[in-house]
Amino acid sequence: MTEVHPVPVVIGTAGHIDHGKSALVEALCGTHPDRWQEEIDRGITIDLGYAQYAYPDGLELGFVDVPGHEKLVRKMVAGATGMGAALLVVACDDGVMLQTREHFEVLTLLGVDRGMIALTKSDLADEDTLMLVEEEVLELIAGSAWEGAKILPVSSHNGDGIEDLRVALRELALDAKEVADPRLAFRLPIQRSFGMDGAGTIATGVCASGKIEAGQDLVVLPAEKRSRVRRVQVHGREAEVGEAGLRTALNLPDLDKADCERGSVLVAPEAARCGDLLRMSVQRLPDAPKLKHDSEVQLLAGTAALEAKIYFASDQETEELFVDIVCEHPIALVPGQRCLLRRPSPAKNIGVARFLGYGKFRLRKKDTEERAYCIKVRAALDDPEAMLVLQLERGDGAPKKASELAPELGWTVAATTELLDELADAKKVQKVGTALYVAAGSAQAMMGEIQGVIENFRGKNPGRLMIPIQRFRDRVGKKGWKVVEKMPDAQLESIGLQRRRGEQWVMTEARASEEVIAASVKIREVLKSGGLVPMDWKDVVAQSGMAADLVAACRGYLLDSGQAVQPSQGLIFDFDSVEAFRAAVVAQLQGGGMDIPALRDQFGTTRKYVMPLLEYLDDCGVTERVGPNRLLQNPEASLV
Repeated sequence: MTEVHPVPVVIGTAGHIDHGKSALVEALCGTHPDRWQEEIDRGITIDLGYAQYAYPDGLELGFVDVPGHEKLVRKMVAGATGMGAALLVVACDDGVMLQTREHFEVLTLLGVDRGMIALTKSDLADEDTLMLVEEEVLELIAGSAWEGAKILPVSSHNGDGIEDLRVALRELALDAKEVADPRLAFRLPIQRSFGMDGAGTIATGVCASGKIEAGQDLVVLPAEKRSRVRRVQVHGREAEVGEAGLRTALNLPDLDKADCERGSVLVAPEAARCGDLLRMSVQRLPDAPKLKHDSEVQLLAGTAALEAKIYFASDQETEELFVDIVCEHPIALVPGQRCLLRRPSPAKNIGVARFLGYGKFRLRKKDTEERAYCIKVRAALDDPEAMLVLQLERGDGAPKKASELAPELGWTVAATTELLDELADAKKVQKVGTALYVAAGSAQAMMGEIQGVIENFRGKNPGRLMIPIQRFRDRVGKKGWKVVEKMPDAQLESIGLQRRRGEQWVMTEARASEEVIAASVKIREVLKSGGLVPMDWKDVVAQSGMAADLVAACRGYLLDSGQAVQPSQGLIFDFDSVEAFRAAVVAQLQGGGMDIPALRDQFGTTRKYVMPLLEYLDDCGVTERVGPNRLLQNPEASLV
């Protein structure tokens, strides 16, 4: 038995009601696509139907049959989702009709630009009629991407032309087959769902992107519920993997059927994102009705049909509009996705809307910065690198992880990381640490701000060699600190900082002036004279005989250079005095136990100062307090 190989292209029918679409699919595949008894009884397709045909060599094509009635355009669009190519059906006894034109219009708006035309009921037409209908079709497709498409007369009644059509469809499918964008995560817009005893919910549709295997998890949007995939079927058969372009059924035991109604989307968890405020660019049809701000529209997106309101962010006289569309409930889209925009009553196509991103607030004409961003996104929809950089620049330009960017683009985290690293190598993006990224322009501005904070601190504190972390963090802000915090040591040193233990970092470019260094010698002598009985700083200033600002600079220099120690706020001791205290504590602990009164008497101080010094030794790692006792940890630990 020949092994079957499904082609990852679904071919959809399109055309006017009663032009023989379903009968043609049955003639091609041997299976009638209508699923409901009402459809069979009335001879009218009212919902999506499915079939497949396997060629002798095992190549298999999947078909979706759509309703032709004008009131069922939303179902036709749901069927068009996932079409890789289309078969436009025109009956020879009718010619091009209203729904023929509307279906063709929908196909072109949604970007289904590959297809062919079947002239059905050819057994009812003579040669002149066939020629006349063909001329109508040529006029219809003239100037479109379909110009030059094959036109084949067929008869589902007697089989004329059916084999030729199969051959042509095979060529069309192989030509239309494209390698899906590998960056995109798995997505499947649900066309139908049902419950199965003992299995749970089954959801079906055409995979829009990515791959899925049994055992993997998916999220259904907008319900935002998660399920593991138990089984995968492709074209009605068990399969190891479902992938882009294949009609796929997934067994999702953790979801209810109500979570998986038509219009919902199954998405890989790493790319799960939905919203109800959509930024979109709209290209109107030449005969489209003019809309009013805050008017009601119908948005047909994927397999969803949503009632919505439209708000204009640009002049309506322009060829392309930038709008906000507020939907009745959240929907899952990816940037660049094409949606059909319709006036609900009287029903008429307005044009194609392309998704740019989700908004947090409604865009107004005065929001020039956000409008400029929308224009950039619209221009970058077919440029992955540009789209990624724009997402990095979005908002305040703060550093972002690949996992934050992936849902905005619909990509996998792995693909997002890979492209970010490529952009970092090309200097278009700056990598911060191991997982954060900043757009080059934002990074340059941010680094300038960070270095400005350092320079400002040095200017106001001429004797300082170190900068307090909390003060630095407050000055650079949340965005700047997020960058600095994740910088590796080498990158941090490139902007003049060096990490160290405690609450301060070294400013590698800071240098004390000769005046401060010389004055600090005198200040240190004053501190030494006090031993472990600290002087009030005002007395230090008075005793030194120097200006207060110079003494303040000396204080910063002595602390930062390790010549003085500040165990707690308001207490400053000379380093040698604290070192002597450490030696005495170590000697006591090595001798069997600590004697605080003895320490107090040895250094001529009081318990008020001994206790902060002991706590300081704990902080430095020399000792460790355990209950009421202290244990020796590291006698040689650094005191600065």
